[in-house]
Amino acid sequence: MNHIEKLIIEYLQAGLTQQEVSERFKNDGINPNSLSSIEKQINKIKEFYEAKTLFHLTCILYNKKVLVNMDSRKCD
Repeated sequence: MNHIEKLIIEYLQAGLTQQEVSERFKNDGINPNSLSSIEKQINKIKEFYEAKTLFHLTCILYNKKVLVNMDSRKCD
């Protein structure tokens, strides 16, 4: 997983929407940063993990310990 993909996952885990991720990338000078680019990156991640939906991807990443439990009260 590359740096951009890790950032996208980190921002989604923090609760940002895809649009907000795009805006954050633009503000931080990270390219590519268009909404379309963010969507393509997410689709690429979904394909890699064979996830059907964003929720399915979240479950897969959590089970594979890619996503960390930031607050055990929220996820347990």
